[in-house]
Amino acid sequence: MVIELRCPSCACHLSAARDTPAEEVLDLMTESGPWFALGRGRTFEDMVNAALAARGRIYCPECRGDVSVYEESAELLGAT
Repeated sequence: MVIELRCPSCACHLSAARDTPAEEVLDLMTESGPWFALGRGRTFEDMVNAALAARGRIYCPECRGDVSVYEESAELLGAT
């Protein structure tokens, strides 16, 4: 499963497999941006859930609006 954070107001987004290690997610945000304020966790899913539990929302780093969280099967995205 892939989790995508997407801002409905601007083109800002971030996506990764839900079991992607936190270190890889941080590298992805550092190398290609944008930098989302996520919570602590071992995986991307943990980081997203921690942020939602702590703040109830995740803000877009570009426009400060609330991002939408989507979860899709990798098969639907054409991955194998």
